[in-house]
Amino acid sequence: MKTTRIARKLGLDGNPMRRRTDKIAACLAALLLAVFLIGAPFLSEATVGWAGHHGGAELRATRSWHQVSAVLLQGAPAPTATSGVLRYSEVLVRWTTPDGRARTGRIPVSADMAAGRTVRLWVDSAGSLTGIPLNRRAVVADEVAAAVVVIGGLGIVLWCLAWAGRWVLDRRRLADWQAGWAAVGPQWTRRFRSRG
Repeated sequence: MKTTRIARKLGLDGNPMRRRTDKIAACLAALLLAVFLIGAPFLSEATVGWAGHHGGAELRATRSWHQVSAVLLQGAPAPTATSGVLRYSEVLVRWTTPDGRARTGRIPVSADMAAGRTVRLWVDSAGSLTGIPLNRRAVVADEVAAAVVVIGGLGIVLWCLAWAGRWVLDRRRLADWQAGWAAVGPQWTRRFRSRG
């Protein structure tokens, strides 16, 4: 029973009343489904490879990063009603690079940090501020997110193509119905008028 229902939906039931546009719509749906089922694994594999390559390069770059101590040169201002939910502000800090030079820069700190307090920062081999280094778990999460986005994008593109195809086929069906009614309609209206 289910197979006959699926065959009817796909236009494979051999119904002689099925219009050409119905057969085209069924073929289009099957084609788009096949493109998704075949293309999604290939696209996700390529995306995971690309994201893994870039993530691996970032992981290699972070190996030269060092954690250093920095001193806040100014305290964070007291929170206000307009300072936002996170209540962070940027303050000036000083740190010593791995080669012994003193550097200054601005970092975000929470509102309860006073001047003179020591914080830990990550710097690259030149002594410039960096973010927190990536770990392998973050790279894998980026790979998974990239694959999900690409598969979702493919699905959206194919859905838009299906919608556009359906719109074109519906316009064709309406034109066929209008032409059919133009041929048959005058005969019907004469019959109804004669009955009167």
